[in-house]
Amino acid sequence: MINFSDLTFIFRFLPVFVIAYYLTPVSFRTWTLLIGSLVFYGVGDIRMLPVLLGAIVVNYLFSRAIRGANKKKLLLAFIVCIDALMLVEFKILGQVIDNSLMPLGVSFFVFKMISFQADTYMDKITEEPPFADVATYFCMFPQIVSGPIMRFSDYVENDNIGKDAYKAELKTVLESIEDGLRFFVLGLFMKVMVADHLAMLWNDIGTIGYESLSTPLAWIGAATYSMQLYYDFWGYSLMAAGIGVMLGFPFVVNFDQPYSAKSVSEFYRRWHATLGSWFKDYIYIPLGGSKVKAPRIIFNLLVVWLITGFWHGITLNFILWGLILFVIIVIEKFIVFKFFPKWLSFILGKLHVLVLIPLTWVIFAIPGIGMLENYFCRLFPFFGVGIAVNDSDYIKKLGVYGVFLLLGIILLIPGLYGLFEKNRKKPVFTAILFVIFWICVFSLSNSAGNPFMYFKF
Repeated sequence: MINFSDLTFIFRFLPVFVIAYYLTPVSFRTWTLLIGSLVFYGVGDIRMLPVLLGAIVVNYLFSRAIRGANKKKLLLAFIVCIDALMLVEFKILGQVIDNSLMPLGVSFFVFKMISFQADTYMDKITEEPPFADVATYFCMFPQIVSGPIMRFSDYVENDNIGKDAYKAELKTVLESIEDGLRFFVLGLFMKVMVADHLAMLWNDIGTIGYESLSTPLAWIGAATYSMQLYYDFWGYSLMAAGIGVMLGFPFVVNFDQPYSAKSVSEFYRRWHATLGSWFKDYIYIPLGGSKVKAPRIIFNLLVVWLITGFWHGITLNFILWGLILFVIIVIEKFIVFKFFPKWLSFILGKLHVLVLIPLTWVIFAIPGIGMLENYFCRLFPFFGVGIAVNDSDYIKKLGVYGVFLLLGIILLIPGLYGLFEKNRKKPVFTAILFVIFWICVFSLSNSAGNPFMYFKF
């Protein structure tokens, strides 16, 4: 599988593609992006490439039929059911039989297809788009494996902006490539030097056995997995957005400092922002959103979080994870922020984000209910389940991985990324990025590589 942190992608696919892209005449660059994306997907998952191609063709034909039909709602319901059933089927096959049976990025391109059909039905797509634009939107390689879940209207707008940039002088094009590389390198650093090293600590904790952890190491493990997922996905989001900038598209914000949020609901508006926006626009609002009575709002939130849990996986831990977040959000919305003083609701909201969110990530990470029970019994050792094999195990792990944990904590400070955004074009920042790029390359050359965590969703 080729992924953005793979040396083959960095030194072969990406530079070759960018050069070919800008050498292609403007009117044909959509086709270049489409062909490049299909090559990228085929290298990563050649067996499932026909599934992607079939889904593209079927959805394109249905969108044309919906546009000219009298019974638009019936056609919309039919194609949405087809897309949703395809996603459900592959999720089940991947879980029950073999994970390799689940097409790469299926959760992301199916959601794009559903939003495209819904927007066509609601006449948000005013003109009938050419096949090349639709197909490219569904499978463009900077987004297909783990998002962001861009809307077609944004793709068209961004594509037009990009085409204007193509006509610009060489200096402007080179500046776009350079700026995209800045975001790409920062994301690569977060992935390779932070997330991947924290993954080693999380794997070590699993090797010890959850029932045998000391309580301090169990809490360190919860923080470790939270930061591993955080920097893995933030790193991916920066790299994906950076590639888009290299191609002349605007920067897509898909990750907006979630741990600076003041509540769990705000956290998930900031975490995977395009996915949260998708759920809001295509599930929550059509169900009535927040413009209905309290019992219906609670029901709407339940539906959203059950689907969110299932979207991530069909094992019980994902459903449990979604339900627990649903309960926390309902408590915040109808109790904490409604009846408590502002100062107290602020404190409780921050505690939910900084303490409860990492605990919910433990549920997200561990599929077996028995293993989950063991882990939580070590987090809260009041039930006499399990015993630490070594009470000082956390000291040894901190000695090995402490620098990466500290780095992860430091990078959580919101002002640091803002400092990068504001000053990224200054020579000193360019020099720093140059150094950390080669540090990442050295690290990658001495490791087997570690795919992005959201690939499996």
